[in-house]
Amino acid sequence: MAEKALKTKVNEKWTSRLARRGLPVLLLALFGLSLILSVGYHFTQLTSGTPPSNGAEFLYFTFVTVGFGSLWFWMKGYFQERNDSPSKLLWSVLVSGLFLVAIAGFTARFGTVTAGGVELPLGFAPGTGIPLTSPTIIKMMVVSIAQILFAFLLLHRFQQLVLVKRTRSSQRNWFIMLILMAAAALLTVTKPAGAPQNEWQNVAFIPAVVFMLVNAFKLSWIVFLSFKEKVATIGLCFALVLLLILGLGIGDTGSNILVPRSFDYLEFFFVPLASFVKQASMFGILYCMTAFLSLLFHLPTTGDYEQREGERATIFSMAHLVSQVFDAEKLFGTVGSAPVEAGSADFSWLAMPDYQSGSLQYRVVSTHNITSERVGELINSDLIIEDLLTDRMPIIVNRASTDHRMNVAPGNSALGSLLVTPLIARDEVIGALFAAKRVINGFERDDAETIAVFAAQAALAIDNSRLFEQQVEKERLSREMSIAREVQKRLLPQNVPIMSGMSMAASSVSAQEVGGDYYDFVRLGEHKLGVIIGDVSGKGTSAAFYMAEMQGIFQSVSRLADSPSMFLHHANVALGQSLDRNVFISAIYAILDLEKENLVIARAGHCPAAIVRLSGESRYIRTPGLGLGLDRGELFQRSLTEESIALQPGDLFVLYTDGVVESRSESGEEYGYERLLSLLEDHRHDDADGIHAAVLRDLRSFIAGEEYDDDMTLVVLKWHGIPLDSLISQEHPLHETA
Repeated sequence: MAEKALKTKVNEKWTSRLARRGLPVLLLALFGLSLILSVGYHFTQLTSGTPPSNGAEFLYFTFVTVGFGSLWFWMKGYFQERNDSPSKLLWSVLVSGLFLVAIAGFTARFGTVTAGGVELPLGFAPGTGIPLTSPTIIKMMVVSIAQILFAFLLLHRFQQLVLVKRTRSSQRNWFIMLILMAAAALLTVTKPAGAPQNEWQNVAFIPAVVFMLVNAFKLSWIVFLSFKEKVATIGLCFALVLLLILGLGIGDTGSNILVPRSFDYLEFFFVPLASFVKQASMFGILYCMTAFLSLLFHLPTTGDYEQREGERATIFSMAHLVSQVFDAEKLFGTVGSAPVEAGSADFSWLAMPDYQSGSLQYRVVSTHNITSERVGELINSDLIIEDLLTDRMPIIVNRASTDHRMNVAPGNSALGSLLVTPLIARDEVIGALFAAKRVINGFERDDAETIAVFAAQAALAIDNSRLFEQQVEKERLSREMSIAREVQKRLLPQNVPIMSGMSMAASSVSAQEVGGDYYDFVRLGEHKLGVIIGDVSGKGTSAAFYMAEMQGIFQSVSRLADSPSMFLHHANVALGQSLDRNVFISAIYAILDLEKENLVIARAGHCPAAIVRLSGESRYIRTPGLGLGLDRGELFQRSLTEESIALQPGDLFVLYTDGVVESRSESGEEYGYERLLSLLEDHRHDDADGIHAAVLRDLRSFIAGEEYDDDMTLVVLKWHGIPLDSLISQEHPLHETA
């Protein structure tokens, strides 16, 4: 059975491939045959010297309509696979249009025809509409085909702009416009070439013009352009308007600047096509003008849009995900409905491995606007999950009816396009988020990016929820806080990275079962490392939850921020949505660049970092900055100041929380900043492990073995000045501390 199914699948695949290749060839063959018959028709009329019969006109109408209809559908199939940016799309239309208009203009001006020593206008016999000479027939064919190709190209390329962020109504309005344009053009089939349109033919243009206006305001793509792209696109729109006015024959007089009497050539070739080209040029001019004006009005808002790129991930429902970490079903529901709630999909669902049954088979755990049964009818989830686990990258299906993993027949509007995003936590795919639309090509670049960033946050929340649930299942209520402590440890780094020329050591101890101290490392490139240490105000469970939120923000936003102050700004914006008014987080974030041998650091209300040189020179780095969450406005960003420090061999940097300097002896004396700095000076020749152990040893001796009054975290960085080779991927475990 399996072998038979495999053979069937292979046969279907080859049949589909042959159909995709064979249909375009057939369409081009029909178009070529139509051109041959058209030339033969006009040469026959030239030879006979008499007007064509009704039967001959009907045959000419038939094969020209079929031929150019074939060309239209061939171009549709060619351009629907293209996904160019708006500026590139407009540029391609402009360049192609200039080329085609140049051919038409050169051909129209090449050669003249005389009769009785008198030059005839463009080689047409007055009052007959029959080409006089063989060269004139060729000239008419070249000029007409060039203009028709330009019109078809214009409509196909502009369709991609009109249908950005497509909906069923926008898709419907576009096809209605094309149908009305074609109908208005076909009504002119009885109009003699060069004659004015009758009343009914003029009235038929009105509905088409109405829908041209409707589609001319579909400009959603404009808001996604950068400032430079908008400026360039303004120029392209202006140039296209000039080209359409000067290059396509849109006047009934049959004359324009670039292609003399182009409309006459089109009408003598085929009146309905001349009408269609006229309408296409009208829509092109109208759309370019509305785009030109809209681009001018959108220029001032470009900066605001570009700023949101680095912030939208952390601001989007982070507080809700963290607060639902203990309620898996509620968490799954929030994640599964997120694409629809964000307006990026018509329906969505979340698939997760069935851990409770001990099976890794994926099952739908949450749906929105669709049922699990319906999901099973529309797609083959096993094939999609298999591809997702292999590539670990988002999967975009622009046309569901042509994908072998879908059970959607052509023309079925139940499912048009699909976006599948993996949920990855700790380098493991823990789930898949499905977003679907009823229209084809429904997902743009910003949709995929928005859902991907949210999926990263959701993966952390689901992974944390899974860790909590696993621990709670082992010990139940009697060890609930103990389990929370273990989960919090999992959120902290289990190893410190090894880098050429640098040694590091770190540890964290909570005053209670769980705490609010946090530190972490993130690789920012081959030779860069980010280091953070933070402290949530307060202690216990509430502080631990905010610490978990801070960890999720750091892992996702640090790779998007170019500097410590930029990261702290984005973190403050995200945390401002979830922190209570009486809660804040102090933090220090530093970026080590081993290739440039420098360290850039910024402080948000945290204890000052200590720096000790090999010479014995020492100080605290006291850059200004407010704690995260203390100010939700611009004051926080204005208060931040960075300091850049050039690394010298033997440099020692120590980051810590207030649990170190505020620890008290039996007599109530604080450990203090001076004692810490003096100890670091005495042990500055040791490596990071030795300095780390010396601080903890002295601290325990000072408090005489008493428990810490506050959460205590210590991170030691020692620059040895060894020539940099590369960032080594090896890591070593952290030292356990009591």
